[in-house]
Amino acid sequence: MERPTVPGIATNGLPVLPQDVAADTASPARGKAMKEALLQKLRPPPLEYSWDFWHDRQGRDKKPSWANEGQNAPSSDNTNGGDDSVEYESRLVKLETISDAKQFWSLFNNFDLGDLKLRDSVHLFHTGVKPVWEDPRNVKGGAWTFRVPKEKAAQFWKEVACMAIGSQLQDAIDNSKKRFTFIDDICGISYSVRFNSHLISIWNRDCENTEGVEKLKKVVLDNISPELALRENQHYYKKHSDHTGFRPPMAGGEK
Repeated sequence: MERPTVPGIATNGLPVLPQDVAADTASPARGKAMKEALLQKLRPPPLEYSWDFWHDRQGRDKKPSWANEGQNAPSSDNTNGGDDSVEYESRLVKLETISDAKQFWSLFNNFDLGDLKLRDSVHLFHTGVKPVWEDPRNVKGGAWTFRVPKEKAAQFWKEVACMAIGSQLQDAIDNSKKRFTFIDDICGISYSVRFNSHLISIWNRDCENTEGVEKLKKVVLDNISPELALRENQHYYKKHSDHTGFRPPMAGGEK
């Protein structure tokens, strides 16, 4: 009996390769070439930047259940002597580094924001940038903060995260007149649990680029799902240096 045909499968049971992959495998080292070609096709697309995922434990000694075994909070390297800043940094736990789309969706599909406690925060930041105001890449910047009703906050956070890793937020800054101030003006995004509404923040490096800051807000409000739309009084921009707990770092310059 003739074997029934299945789309994408040859009658000998082997997969039918795309034309470009098949061409790559037409060599004496066919098996190895086929493996390499298939792996290349199946490899998830890399992100423009790699991102670190952080959890602010609000001073609790016990690590969250999703933290990797044996992973400790990073020691503080704050040099400005501010006790509040040192205490904040000591609460931060880096949970994961994300460099491709598969890792991003694995994190978002398996991380339950409902497990966060009141006043907890999570942060998705460019690798090498800590989610602290005094970090060299944050110190001259600020953040847009969106107050989102808690029942809508998880979806709002996911959509903003997609805008971040897809460089939609960075493109908004690039389209301003001061586009060359920083190549990577977007530092990261944060999700903070509060009682009635949760806070979702977008951190950028240059608070003086007022045109870029406004474009950043516009791209979020224009592209967020209609059911997540916010009122005018539910978002605001604030320089990091305007926070009462801000401690200017000692001279040393930006990285």
